[in-house]
Amino acid sequence: MKFKLISLSFFLYAGLAFGQREPSKTLTFDNNVDDLIIVPFNGVAVVSEGDKLHGYNPAEEKILWSIDAPKRNGVNSAANILTTGSFGGASLDFTTIEDTPFIQKFFDDQLYIYNSINGDLLFASEGKERFFQAEYLFDENALLLRGLDDKNLIIAKYSLGTKEILWSTTVSTTYGAFLQTLGKLSGNDAQGYMDIMEYSEDKIFALIKSKFYVLDKSSGSLLWKDEENKISDFRTSLDGEKLITVITKGLLRGKSEIELYEAKSGKKIWKDPITTKYLVLFEDWQDKMLLAHYKGFNFYDYATGEKTWKKDPKGKGIKSVIPIDKDFLYVYDDEMMLIDKNGQKLWKSDVKICDDEEDPIFFLEKTNNNRVLYVTATYANMVDYTTGKKFWKGNLKLNEKRPTIAKYDEKSGDFIIFNDEELYRFNQNTDEKPKPYAKLKLKSEKLISSMELFPNNVSISGQSEVVGVDNSGAVLFHNKYTQPGEFGRRLLKTTAIVGQVAGSVASAEATATTSYRDSEGNQVTQTTTYSFGKKAQAIGKAGFYAGAIGQTFVQDRYLAMQETDNYTLIFAKGETGEKLLIKVNKETGEEIDKIILENNKPIYDIDYVSDDIYYSKGKEVRIFKGK
Repeated sequence: MKFKLISLSFFLYAGLAFGQREPSKTLTFDNNVDDLIIVPFNGVAVVSEGDKLHGYNPAEEKILWSIDAPKRNGVNSAANILTTGSFGGASLDFTTIEDTPFIQKFFDDQLYIYNSINGDLLFASEGKERFFQAEYLFDENALLLRGLDDKNLIIAKYSLGTKEILWSTTVSTTYGAFLQTLGKLSGNDAQGYMDIMEYSEDKIFALIKSKFYVLDKSSGSLLWKDEENKISDFRTSLDGEKLITVITKGLLRGKSEIELYEAKSGKKIWKDPITTKYLVLFEDWQDKMLLAHYKGFNFYDYATGEKTWKKDPKGKGIKSVIPIDKDFLYVYDDEMMLIDKNGQKLWKSDVKICDDEEDPIFFLEKTNNNRVLYVTATYANMVDYTTGKKFWKGNLKLNEKRPTIAKYDEKSGDFIIFNDEELYRFNQNTDEKPKPYAKLKLKSEKLISSMELFPNNVSISGQSEVVGVDNSGAVLFHNKYTQPGEFGRRLLKTTAIVGQVAGSVASAEATATTSYRDSEGNQVTQTTTYSFGKKAQAIGKAGFYAGAIGQTFVQDRYLAMQETDNYTLIFAKGETGEKLLIKVNKETGEEIDKIILENNKPIYDIDYVSDDIYYSKGKEVRIFKGK
């Protein structure tokens, strides 16, 4: 699900005028509030205070439910496994299970899962088993769990219908010791291995801290595992019968090996793995796969493992392969080429897109009018999709030493490029190379993190300023801020991941993608991959809706989340030293809200559909309705 994010900046503002809006509503509880969360699925606010949990529905402005919370006596350590790979530290706050109304929280080292709509307890991890992550199986109304039993890693399936563990499988007897060693070596799992659990109709695939496991989905039987290699990624075929793993090699993880397996048995299909730098693209075509990596790409027959094309397309150092209909636009070294599904060139010659093969690509996409726009660290231009011919007589030269941000509005066909403190705005039908229409004097362009394209202006925001420029190049507003103090730094640490997601400056590293097609190249969807509409329907079929919160309501919220966000939140200090949370309209620069934060570790959350802000102080939760 694509979440709408409000980007967070953290500043001390010089000369900020103070004027706080009063809350629209205040909820008062018997004890200090220690946690709250807004559930994206339905907008319900869940509050934890004392020995109680509450659910508040802003649409009806009432408390939906109140229940007793589990007693809390000890230190929550299992909660920390998910984020640090070790057993010490503070407890994890409320989290949601993606695309569901379910929330999870740890109490005394045990995982509890609730339905936010009515407060029903769906699962409680009790006994010696300590579960630390759950995912919802939409096709079975069940939870897929992983956790620890002493030092053993276990994966389990829990039926929400019958309220029982259907199976629990020990997949590793050394995992606990491995985690403790990893925690001692890296402090907080600095190696950054991402845990992934996926499933097909009959199998479960789990990549957990570089260890890989395949289980039978029905019985839970462990089919095979690889704990010897450092696996950083895997991809499966549509039917779950074949898979590839990416094994990281080298001291600096600068080399990878790609292996092809029979998914059920773990039997290797290739005699030798592909040795490369990184994976770029995996596409399943039922009887074969398209595999692109740093050194080349080709189709591989699943049955034999042999290549389909006689030779790989020209070029090494492949950065990106973009499937467009049944064609492939690929970038290698400093050039790009378009080929068809048979590996044949569709352009007479390669198109040079940058000066240095290490230059990052900031934008590369087919437009609505059969053109390809590319923006790299050194050049920008538009190319005819059919012929590969450039439309502009010369490339738009960019300063590779300065930050670059590119934005495209599909509805209007407008582009905006920011580079070297200059703005370029043009339409996808433009045949003339654009000239800068605005020259900005920014405080710190290296800290710019986002750019929004509006009908009458462009807004640029970052860690030290927010700027608005109209279509004539005139600066409408330029709000300047200074770097944060200790208060701001504490907040930054807790929400750093949001800033990473919201940032729009591209990386020089390739990002691997996956898609599924039939044998003729037509796009298809995994049977276990639900659209949000089907997920919402599955939640209803399982009986989890109640009252005014139904399928239509949550689908309307989902659609609203897809809209462009117009606001940014700024943590700031007022003229007299008060700590403020300021909501700024990116389009106008207007400060919509100023909320006093009366504690150094504020408990707050935002509803990204209504733009309501929930802030807790002591026994109160103050609700500031979105404007």
